[in-house]
Amino acid sequence: MASRDVELGRTTAEIAERVFGELSAANRQMHSIGLGELPDYAINGGVLLSTLPQDVLSLREVRATTTMAALWRLWARGKNVAAVHPDMAAELATYKLGTLPGGLFRNLGRFPNLAVVFGEPPVMELSVDEGGKGRLLAILFCGRSEPDKLLCLTSDTRMDEVSVTAICEPMAQDGTALPRPVGGTTPLEFFHLSIPARATDRFTVEDLAVRLAQKNGQDEPTEAQRAMVERALQVAVYLCSSKADIETPPAPRGKAAKRGKQRRWNKPDNFLRLGWRLGPALRAARVRVQEARRSMPNPGAGGGTSGWRQYPHLRGGHLKTVWTGPGRSIPDSKLIEPYWVSEDLLNADGEAPEGVIRPVR
Repeated sequence: MASRDVELGRTTAEIAERVFGELSAANRQMHSIGLGELPDYAINGGVLLSTLPQDVLSLREVRATTTMAALWRLWARGKNVAAVHPDMAAELATYKLGTLPGGLFRNLGRFPNLAVVFGEPPVMELSVDEGGKGRLLAILFCGRSEPDKLLCLTSDTRMDEVSVTAICEPMAQDGTALPRPVGGTTPLEFFHLSIPARATDRFTVEDLAVRLAQKNGQDEPTEAQRAMVERALQVAVYLCSSKADIETPPAPRGKAAKRGKQRRWNKPDNFLRLGWRLGPALRAARVRVQEARRSMPNPGAGGGTSGWRQYPHLRGGHLKTVWTGPGRSIPDSKLIEPYWVSEDLLNADGEAPEGVIRPVR
């Protein structure tokens, strides 16, 4: 029987194949209708979409398909995919973010146009079309440059912002998978947002959520939009850390595909593992803390300590921006793991004993 890591690797590869199969299909569609040059215009500049005939696709469909095809072409230059471990994904989802500097996201250029794929896709509320729940399959990062909003690699020095595409699989209202169309798969939905990447930019999750809402003609962002923006930023900020747990797995051993049965998708040149060491370690640490609390005889009930103590609480993990280099001018990110404050004052049930208070200041 295959190990859990092997099964996760296979599942992630299948999800990646499906995601990039959708993007490559958009690329083939543009060629089939004689508009194969449009994705290159989205990268290098060129024709105005408003001047195109709309007898095959509407202007909105042309824009959407062109963007997907351009994303495919840029990703295919480096073919970078990171499989995020489920434990790491769950841990990052609990981490708080403060005010972020735009210059931090230039660190995404270490792995140009990286696609982060979830081996166990989290369920989220979708904010596109009619909403509802969906599984977040992948997040694709791409660069964008001013003044014409052209797409580029995240390693491009001209990049002014990061274009983020969250790729989701819609689910039925009861949370189950939608029935597959005959001879096909459930269509995927694409959620787009952008992250400022200039050195002078400063913003929070709420700032980007408001910006996204206004772009969609809304006064206020929905909770689904906030959640999607936060999830994308949590992943992006961790990827920007110089100490992020990213490794290249060993090449798989197996039989070569038979002639005529090779897979048709562009297999990634760099299939990375994100959080496969740290994610399980963080989860194990949480379990150990919970078990230790349950086995405590009754700490804090007596004792001879005096003076003010902070009320026992679990200080949540968060992603912190740190400044390095000459003059502390280079932004980096650091993952601060959750930890207990005044853990020795917890009783056997994991509760603070009476009399231990935190005064109002």
